[in-house]
Amino acid sequence: MTKRFYVRVIGDYGDLGDMAFSEVSDRLDAQLDGISDATFQTRLTSVPAFDTVATGFVLAQLAINSPLGDKHLFYVNTAPRKDKIDARTNNEGEGLVYAKLTNGVQIVAVNSGYSLSLIKPFATEIRRLDVSNAGSQFRSRDIFPIAMGAVARGDSAVLAEDYTHTVPDVFPENAVVYTDGYGNLKTSVKPETLASLKGQRVTVEINGREQVAIVGTGIFDVADGEYCFAKGSSGWALPNGERMEFSEVIKRGGNAAKSFGTPPGGIKVSWRD
Repeated sequence: MTKRFYVRVIGDYGDLGDMAFSEVSDRLDAQLDGISDATFQTRLTSVPAFDTVATGFVLAQLAINSPLGDKHLFYVNTAPRKDKIDARTNNEGEGLVYAKLTNGVQIVAVNSGYSLSLIKPFATEIRRLDVSNAGSQFRSRDIFPIAMGAVARGDSAVLAEDYTHTVPDVFPENAVVYTDGYGNLKTSVKPETLASLKGQRVTVEINGREQVAIVGTGIFDVADGEYCFAKGSSGWALPNGERMEFSEVIKRGGNAAKSFGTPPGGIKVSWRD
């Protein structure tokens, strides 16, 4: 029986219509095509350029909560090349790693910044992939798909030493982590830290800009045109039984991100009553 797999590409290439997404998905398809007794469907998700905080959040939300389990493969590329600040030789950048989660999801990802921090507690293994880190400006098109093909075929020869220790255990606290299509700002502010302020107006500061928001039990707890600061829809169960949850800053009927100058992932969030 042919088994069907789903490949989720998460990349900081720009809009989904950008040629880079087409080039990468074509190269992946070429590597995956012809693997016996398996078919692969590729899907695309864009994250902001060089933003490893947003990448880490999106990867965690989709991979940890995946209903597809071991049918789900992730190919993740956000490579700001900030692991070294000096000039790079031959377009070298952050290396590629393999991770497998407790739910069976497999991940091939550039090991950059916070890209893997949130999935780390769920990883049964994180290993360096034996593939070149240099040789092309566009490694995720020209070099890395080879490793993805090997992983999909179950070729363990591409798996090198344990690299779990290279992934940061921390993730930015009280910070913007992602902006959705409505301009809602998902943040790493824990909802319980806002519990004592429910129903009150607070001044929220992000990216050097301020707005007055009502602390709510849900993001629609305000009238149209007002700002709300409340628990959002994202999160997952942690291995210890607790939940990882995120608060959102929204403008009902508007775009909160624009009001705060479209802040990137990692920008701090503060508030006062």
